[in-house]
Amino acid sequence: MRKMDKKRDKDIVAALTTVCEAAKLDNADFSWISHQVNYQRFPDSLEVQCVYVHQDALKSAERAGELKNITEQINLELNVKGIQLNNLKRQVRFSSEE
Repeated sequence: MRKMDKKRDKDIVAALTTVCEAAKLDNADFSWISHQVNYQRFPDSLEVQCVYVHQDALKSAERAGELKNITEQINLELNVKGIQLNNLKRQVRFSSEE
């Protein structure tokens, strides 16, 4: 990993940690956020995975508009770090641990 890639990864982790902690405060059933990236194809290759504890919690969060809010928050926090996602619907995904 190149020096610039390490900095970008650190920035991504910081941004996603901020979003994750806020999401956990808003919804006890929100579990974690992770990411994958191929820095040779950055930022198009960046994929963010947001996970809820139960499928029912995920469905409830979707009905309440929470998924949209989390997606917007991820986009905002990454933008603050100078990272722009080109396709939020493809690059930010939601699932459950079930």
